[in-house]
Amino acid sequence: MPTVVEVMGPHAYTLVKYRVSPHDYVEAAVEKLRPEAPHLAALLEEISRL
Repeated sequence: MPTVVEVMGPHAYTLVKYRVSPHDYVEAAVEKLRPEAPHLAALLEEISRL
């Protein structure tokens, strides 16, 4: 499973606001994002599949 920074590059640091570390695995980041930012969770899931 890739990390958030591997998928999003430097844009990964914008998710720190949601307690997501750029070095978190995508799966863990999606779980952290779902309650507060489901739209970002869905986006991260989608782009991680590309």
